[in-house]
Amino acid sequence: MTTRPRIALVLSAGGLRGAAHLGVLRRLAGAGVSIDVIVGVSAGAIVAGYYASVGLTIDELLADADVFQGRHLVAHSLSLRLPGWMQPLGRPFAGIIPRRLRQLQDGRFDRLHHGVSAIGVVCHDLTHDCPRYFATGAEMGVDLYAAVATSASIPNMFPMQPLNLDGTVCQCTDGGLSDALPIGFARGRTLGATHVIASDCRSRGAPPETADTLVYLQPQLDDTTALRAPRESLSKAVAAGEAVVTSGVIERIAGWD
Repeated sequence: MTTRPRIALVLSAGGLRGAAHLGVLRRLAGAGVSIDVIVGVSAGAIVAGYYASVGLTIDELLADADVFQGRHLVAHSLSLRLPGWMQPLGRPFAGIIPRRLRQLQDGRFDRLHHGVSAIGVVCHDLTHDCPRYFATGAEMGVDLYAAVATSASIPNMFPMQPLNLDGTVCQCTDGGLSDALPIGFARGRTLGATHVIASDCRSRGAPPETADTLVYLQPQLDDTTALRAPRESLSKAVAAGEAVVTSGVIERIAGWD
């Protein structure tokens, strides 16, 4: 009897370039590809968290990409550095970010949506200079909100976050600093993926070694940098994500069954 493959979708770091992950996700969902595991780091953690844990639909996520602007990220960063009583004054300038963060507070590692059975998030531990991996069944005492928010804490823009890892407090930040494309995490014992679809939105970084059980996708993102997105470029990034999931890619994934 043939066992059905356990497919993981791995979403890389990449800042605003991570909007392309939404195009990849929409194309895979439209083709009926079943995702068992979703792993995200930095920008990828945001997409993974809101899709799998909060349960937002792809259309809702795409609507966010249409209205989100880089200045919202800057405004949110500045508001976090204000005294507590002043922070509400800065929130209206942060666009959709405050509302989405409130939704993320209800997210959990063990209550997932859209057919996903496990989620993984990567943060970087500044105290010990190493990656930290949090996943369904191996959260180390860290909740989903803290893991995702910390994974996406762009250095020098957002303050580092103290995470209590089973009794040890470590200063943590953007997971992209230590494992920006966590394919090995997806394949490891905790998440147990047998096959991986990797969406790589980094501006630099070596691609993984080819394998029959890996589909590597690298959207062409000429107009968008990690922190700068000219008008309409996020929508272009989404389209680039869709374009890289060709009919040949879908056929190859279908052949895994």
